[in-house]
Amino acid sequence: MLNPFFDPCLDVARFMETATYRRAPEFITPNRVIHEDRAVILRRFDEGRTGNPLLIVPPQAGHHSSIADYAPDQSLVQTCLKETTLPVYVLEWKPSTPTRQHETIDDLVLQLRLSVHDAGEPVILVGLCQGGWLCSIYAALYPQDVKALMLAAAPIDFTAGGGKLQDVVQTIPIDFYRWLVTMGFGNMLGDMMLMGWKIMNPYERFVSDFINLWVNVRDDKYLERSKQFQTWYEFTQNISGKWYLQAVDKLFKKNMLIGGTLKVLKKKVDLGVISCPVAMLAGEKDDVTLAPQLFNMSSYISTPPEDIFQTVVADAGHISVFMGRTALKEHWPPALRFTMEKAGLAGSLTYGTASRRKTDPGPRPDAG
Repeated sequence: MLNPFFDPCLDVARFMETATYRRAPEFITPNRVIHEDRAVILRRFDEGRTGNPLLIVPPQAGHHSSIADYAPDQSLVQTCLKETTLPVYVLEWKPSTPTRQHETIDDLVLQLRLSVHDAGEPVILVGLCQGGWLCSIYAALYPQDVKALMLAAAPIDFTAGGGKLQDVVQTIPIDFYRWLVTMGFGNMLGDMMLMGWKIMNPYERFVSDFINLWVNVRDDKYLERSKQFQTWYEFTQNISGKWYLQAVDKLFKKNMLIGGTLKVLKKKVDLGVISCPVAMLAGEKDDVTLAPQLFNMSSYISTPPEDIFQTVVADAGHISVFMGRTALKEHWPPALRFTMEKAGLAGSLTYGTASRRKTDPGPRPDAG
């Protein structure tokens, strides 16, 4: 038994080790690389499956794409593998380099198009957060490539409902964002984006997280969960300053995607072209992408109301919508079932024990 003097010393050591823990994040489900270039890696997470691929498109917001395959019981990849018999792919974004600083939203769409082609179109596109607006743009430009669209915590009507992020974007002039890119020598530095996310919730990130860590310093499971999260959260990636500034100005500030004035690859992006089944998942406590910013999309697409699924994950913050246990257990299975059935792919559902409940999208929250 440790003596009373040593216990506090051990506690401090455990606290410091966890608070400063840093590792490179990895995908936790076995996979193989289908394609790799200087911008992306396309990973396949199954062997021998056939049918329309599920292609998960994670966000580019300064973090690693492994958020789609975060942990054994917090993996959207594994949920898709469990609930369907379809091939599952993830598009992994590589960090931007000085030679890629001039990549634009056009380039993002072309990178996604290459991944869609390699996976095998038509695909079920699954867009997470910023990956969601990219998938929506793609579906509007290449509707023949998209069998169905699933969006989680994805901003589409960027200015709807306000929120912390919109308050910041609308308050700070575009010149400030240009200065940030200049500081990154043409790229938007991941470290700067991480600091921005932390400043949005300063007390939680700089005070209460450490208080909670100290209170639970003798709980081994809590410490392991903290290390796991920090492995993903504190590992940052740079993104191209060019498309970052385009997104801030044209999407977050001017809301041009909803306005129908956004041009990509010299074509006007018309959300009304989208007529495929669409599933939307939002978080009740998401202060980054408020539910109306996603759900309002239903008023701009041509998909019939009966082919639109909307659900709000109770008590879920932003990333919990696509990696939280509650979302993955209670909301993604019915969303996947709804999507497969409406897309004519009911035969690809596994209908396991957790999947025998009748598909019910529930009430559609007010998107006003």
